[in-house]
Amino acid sequence: MVRISARLSDDGILTTYNTGHRRAFRRRKRNKIREWLLGFFSSKDEIHYMPDGPQRHTGPGGFFSNAQHSTVNNSTMTAVHGNQYFLSTEGDRNIGTHIMKLLSDHIILGAAHEDSVRVPPPRCHPGTRVSLIARITAWFNSEQLQELLLWITGPAGVGKSAIVQTFAEYLVESQLLGASVFCSRPNKRNNPHRIFNTIAYQLAIRITAYREFLVERLSLDPQLLNRDMTTQFNAFIVEPFVEKKLGVGGKRWGILLDGLDELDGEDAQCEIIQLISTFTLEHRDAPLVWIIASRPESHISNTFDDDEVRHSCWSEYIPIDSTEACEDVDRFLRSSFKMVQKKYRHSVSRNWPSRDTDFTKLTAAASGLFIYAQVVMEFIRDPHHANPVSRLEVLLRIIDRSNVVPTNENPFVQLDALYSEILSSIPATLWPTTKRLFGVAIYEGQIKLGPYDNKLRSNILSLRGMSILLDVPRNSVYASLDKSRSTLKIPDWKVAHKQPLTFLHASFSDYLKDSSRSGDFYIGIEENARENVGLRLLEIWSECSGDDISMVSVKPTWHQYCSKLDDKPPSKGINRFYTNLFHGTVKYLARAIFDFLQVPMAPSYALLKKMHMRKLCYVFKAVDVAISPKPWHIGLLREVQLRDLDFGHLDWKEMSPACAHYGKKRTLIHRPCSSAGLEKFVSNLESLQERSPELKVFIFGGVPKERIAVFRFPLSQRPNRLVTFTPYVIPYPE
Repeated sequence: MVRISARLSDDGILTTYNTGHRRAFRRRKRNKIREWLLGFFSSKDEIHYMPDGPQRHTGPGGFFSNAQHSTVNNSTMTAVHGNQYFLSTEGDRNIGTHIMKLLSDHIILGAAHEDSVRVPPPRCHPGTRVSLIARITAWFNSEQLQELLLWITGPAGVGKSAIVQTFAEYLVESQLLGASVFCSRPNKRNNPHRIFNTIAYQLAIRITAYREFLVERLSLDPQLLNRDMTTQFNAFIVEPFVEKKLGVGGKRWGILLDGLDELDGEDAQCEIIQLISTFTLEHRDAPLVWIIASRPESHISNTFDDDEVRHSCWSEYIPIDSTEACEDVDRFLRSSFKMVQKKYRHSVSRNWPSRDTDFTKLTAAASGLFIYAQVVMEFIRDPHHANPVSRLEVLLRIIDRSNVVPTNENPFVQLDALYSEILSSIPATLWPTTKRLFGVAIYEGQIKLGPYDNKLRSNILSLRGMSILLDVPRNSVYASLDKSRSTLKIPDWKVAHKQPLTFLHASFSDYLKDSSRSGDFYIGIEENARENVGLRLLEIWSECSGDDISMVSVKPTWHQYCSKLDDKPPSKGINRFYTNLFHGTVKYLARAIFDFLQVPMAPSYALLKKMHMRKLCYVFKAVDVAISPKPWHIGLLREVQLRDLDFGHLDWKEMSPACAHYGKKRTLIHRPCSSAGLEKFVSNLESLQERSPELKVFIFGGVPKERIAVFRFPLSQRPNRLVTFTPYVIPYPE
């Protein structure tokens, strides 16, 4: 949790700052001192991070060479001999724990094969994909392994993730799993710049020597976690396994990457393939074997078809309607129906479903597509209906109505018909709410606000956060999603402020985004979702800062707004969630103003003209409008000069001016909080007027009494100065 502290100076100026940054600075300083002390006890081959930078100790011997009458208590000592790392004592564990915590903050959360957010994970049903898994296992265990990279590919829904999950579990049993990363675009596990951080974290958990290397490496350069992918790959993979030769001559470790095509950016996807394939081709002695699974998208297929990549890679293509796939789907459905019979033995007969007609019709509709079979069984055994016989009857009617057999050109025809039926069961009055929830959940990673493309944070994208953002009460949230449970993972309300709405398979979000497949259930493009979010931000602010609401009542009004969407008083934890969400919402709104000013015909522009800018700036501390007035900005935004401003109306309460000073780690907001502080602040403003009377100033706001004056005062040029101006915000009612 971020804590904001304030300090009142002798001259009455209130300075606010992030205490988390201050504590982090002291903690970093203590860690540097600790590592500097540890350097006295290292061997001649070790490099430590010291206050003046990396130092190599050249003294002879190891620990305490030639030392006499020495006493060491609770120290940390690290010796490095050649390529072997030896860590000792309690202090080292503290450093190692700190580094691993730092690393865990930079990984893709929920991406490992055993992570709880993926429960239950897709895995091959017993007795299915037997020959394919056997081929992969034989390849991995071969003593004369020719290719160290396997590409598993095939259309959406054929079960690639289930195959990778099953093989990951085999490697765990064999103690050969190095790392597993299951990417998911609709479930927000899609940041390519955290792929190698995630792999490094999992390798460090399983391989002691690698963990020791990683702790040492990140102690020297913690910013590796924010470097580009090539730098991270070289630091986390090439250095330990090629230069340090960790694990050479020992067992192989499998690294599994599923859903490469779901990562953000085609260029990033191709770069990952090239980095891994080059590594496997040039360093055949490295103890790493790689498996990548993805759809055969053209840019991915072209990269794997490159001559150099092809020589380092073996591929397995999984077709939809192969004989093996159809037999496996048949086996999966038979087994699943038996489980349903056991669960509903008092209402389902033993010969259900009919083998000659119903079951055959169902397997023909599946045509080897595993995702269809999985969605079918989720649909039939939906506990909220608790009537599998009638659900199967509905499903068979869907198949009869479509009267189309899946083909290579249109493999999802039956799946689309099922998705359409599921969504058709949502009451017409609830569908608009469902559509809005789906739109934010699917496009959240692409919704960017302001000139710097700021993304939404996880708290506003949690299910409760979306409820507040979209003004949907708790009961309406669950009512609008209830009929789609066979395609979604819907968190319980107790944890809905921490967990998002997730999709069980990417094929459902693909369906919703493709108008040719979803028809009336098409949710629109990313721009529609972004406009919806921006409009809702403005509507919420208007509700919480209207004419009859004072400055000090804005935040309490926000809490009341959030609480009315729930059916019981909030706990302390939920109140903290509301507070954090309030500050995040205000920040998004202040940054989104840039977007609203661009489109005068949009509904958001009309709301912007009614917005109380003075109250927003008081809460957010500062608003920086970096846009020149356009003809359509009349009555909302105009340009004047600094000498035109008058400061006689200012006070140190609700008419308080403010300015911001940007540092490397924090932003300091200066605002007077006493008569003396106001007098000094106004004196400073008048001094700026004298020095730069022609400085450009924007008068901003559609409500005359709530307008503000905004300007940037340039700073003197200095080396390493990141920001060259100080922004000022002055309440300026007219």
